[in-house]
Amino acid sequence: MNRTEFLEEMQDVLQMEDELSYDMNLEDIDEWDSLSMMATMAFLNKEFNVKLGFSDLKSFKTVEDIAQKAGI
Repeated sequence: MNRTEFLEEMQDVLQMEDELSYDMNLEDIDEWDSLSMMATMAFLNKEFNVKLGFSDLKSFKTVEDIAQKAGI
C-alpha cells in the first residue's frame, strides 16, 4: 500500500467526505472519536499487523503519526 492508498483507506475508515491529508491534526477531525479509533485499530491490525490500544491512538497528533506506525 502506498501513501496515497493509505490516505484513501483512512478516509474510508473515518467515514469522511472531506479529503484527508497527512498533516491534519486528529483533534481537528470531527469524525475522530472512539468509534473511529476502534476502526483505525482494526484497519492497522488487518492491513499491517500492527496492534494498538486506545492509549497509543490518543498519543497520535496527526494522520502522519498513524501512517508512521503502520510503516507507510
